Amino acid sequence: MKKIIIIGGYGNGTVAASTIEDINAHSKTKEWEILGFLNDRETNPINGFPVLGKVEHEAVIEYLKDDNVYFLYTLISTKLNYSFLHKLHDLKIPTEKFATIIHPTAVISKFAKIGNGVCIQPFVSVGPNVEIGNHVQIYAQSLIGHNSTLKDYSYVANNACVGASVVLEEGAYLGTNCSTLENITIGKWSLVGIGSVVIKSVDDYTKIVGNPSRVIGKT
Repeated sequence: MKKIIIIGGYGNGTVAASTIEDINAHSKTKEWEILGFLNDRETNPINGFPVLGKVEHEAVIEYLKDDNVYFLYTLISTKLNYSFLHKLHDLKIPTEKFATIIHPTAVISKFAKIGNGVCIQPFVSVGPNVEIGNHVQIYAQSLIGHNSTLKDYSYVANNACVGASVVLEEGAYLGTNCSTLENITIGKWSLVGIGSVVIKSVDDYTKIVGNPSRVIGKT
């Protein structure tokens, strides 16, 4: 049985833990053992799982020696943005040691390519020839259209609809219930607000909202 340590806590981390528990419940044999969390703020158990230490390299050294231990980094969101990436890099965890977690109700095309450290939530649909990078989070009931590319650290909130052949550049964030036209690019670390309808490409580090979406600032 594989073991996993979740880097984060309440929020993305606990949602990921719930997905892992659903995977175990759905499987004939338990696939994952959640060892606990790494968290800088909490010391008490998080949803019944122990906090193993802070988010720092010293906390993972011993676990890296165990071939059955994997990690999931969840400290990526619209609030944390790229400012928390140094936490990930400072851990010095090899890319292949990050687990990809896919909820059993998600529908993933056999022609899709998915990287490491990806978390895909309930009832997500990923079309053929989609390429998903590393440390990408896709939340419940989202749709990723065929031939789209989601680069490292991009984030798709629940019920978002990504049109065909769309590119989410590094760290691009799509808010709840937003939709994109096909064949456009959402720039690096840009932010698409809740319910927005995106009909043209978005520059890097740009914040947009509305239907049709309009620029309201920078990230």
